[in-house]
Amino acid sequence: MDFRTRNRRVISEINLTPLIDIVFNLLIFFVITSSFSQNAGIDVSLPKASATPTIQDEDNVHIAITPEGQVMYGGRAVSDDELRSSLTDHHKQHPNVTVIIQADEKTGHGLVVKIMDIARTVGFEHLAIATQAP
Repeated sequence: MDFRTRNRRVISEINLTPLIDIVFNLLIFFVITSSFSQNAGIDVSLPKASATPTIQDEDNVHIAITPEGQVMYGGRAVSDDELRSSLTDHHKQHPNVTVIIQADEKTGHGLVVKIMDIARTVGFEHLAIATQAP
């Protein structure tokens, strides 16, 4: 009986399957978690209110109004006509979402009402004004 091994070859390949699985899991995790926060991205000082309901829907429309009176939608300043057309497009895709207006506490009441009126004429039924806890 011959118990010697003959020509053993060393396998020098790296198995990439577990690495690819981990990368895909991380990719899915980051894609899912990045859609949770849809903030207007504008630094506004929200008015304070003690009773603030929480609205959690990732498709909500966020409109920010700066202290200077600039209306921001999608991270850029928009005119009334641009806002109306953008809201019309969004309403066609998601008719039952809430329009959240993030107006600075120094913003005039008339401008907030004007934005609410634009959202109502487009067809949105649910409107909210963002506040922060005192």
